Amino acid sequence: MRRSTLLTRALGTGALATAATSLALVYVPVTTSVPRLDIVGALAATAVLTAAWALACLTAPRLTTPDTPPPAEPPALPSQLPAIPRDFGRATGAVLIALTPCTLAWLAMRGGTFIGSFLFFLTLFGTLKIATFLRRSASPKAFRDKVRVLIEDAAAGEVHAVRVRVGRPLLLRYSERGDRPGQISVTQEYSLLLHDASGDEIPLATTEVSELARAGELLSGTQGWLMWSRRYKLIESMQPVAFVADRDGTTILGLTNPAEVTYRTATHSVRDPRPTTRDRRARPLRRNAKFRLPVHGPIAAGALLASLPALLLGTDGLPGLLAWLLCGLAVAAFVTGVLRGVSATADCVVKDTEWTERDEQDPSIT
Repeated sequence: MRRSTLLTRALGTGALATAATSLALVYVPVTTSVPRLDIVGALAATAVLTAAWALACLTAPRLTTPDTPPPAEPPALPSQLPAIPRDFGRATGAVLIALTPCTLAWLAMRGGTFIGSFLFFLTLFGTLKIATFLRRSASPKAFRDKVRVLIEDAAAGEVHAVRVRVGRPLLLRYSERGDRPGQISVTQEYSLLLHDASGDEIPLATTEVSELARAGELLSGTQGWLMWSRRYKLIESMQPVAFVADRDGTTILGLTNPAEVTYRTATHSVRDPRPTTRDRRARPLRRNAKFRLPVHGPIAAGALLASLPALLLGTDGLPGLLAWLLCGLAVAAFVTGVLRGVSATADCVVKDTEWTERDEQDPSIT
């Protein structure tokens, strides 16, 4: 796993900016003949910056555990927890991916015919639906609302907490009866295993599997505090928690089973809330370089094929039917590349670090 650096972030931002420029130029009216050299130039800059970003990610320093020794005594609880991390680069990329089919439809629409306008607005509607789905899946509101309660309680001065040690990330495969007769459905659940003083496991889950992999790489074996909200009884279902490392205050926010919270709060040692202090600093997990060839390779190949219509279409390019056919094939190639890349994400993240793997099944099918 490689570390995110200023160079990787700058090149990634540049690649996204030039990709957005190439999409925006499609909507700019021109009177020159094909090909659209302005779009071609923006696409070429995107290709160069993307290749440079990939190389910078592959050659970046490895993400390693800091050498800071842990304190002799357990430190105080911080009152200011870090905000929930937002991946603006991935969000921007998702928006550009969602807008690409709509942009190709606009590129193919010549002359403002009724059929062309209908297909464009149909594609626009689909684009908006996809963008809405990506936003909801990337940033679940329920998760943020729950974690916000914990952050507010820490800032107010009191939370519940217990001492834990970080284990390895856990990949749990759970088998149960499938939707069709005779079939088994297997779901995968990801979490970070924490161990309390008695050795009991506490699973911490987040919305980002990659964050669990990073935590396993950076925090495995680390001692620290597991904090949960003073108002935990006012939160339904999964409970928000935060692990804060003793060594440097590195913090990971997530959710855990409500039974883990209610059981430990009922014990004498953590029945009463503990005070937090502004003298202790909590910091987010360090970021890693995002490039993964099995993920970004197919997406880049699909984007390359999707850019071919820019070389042929323009104000006096191909006939309307041929233009729609060309853009339709480009959209199909692009969507195929995106789906192949996204489907490989989980496998790539699991390979980033060492995971504890377990297999369980519904007792009713044993």
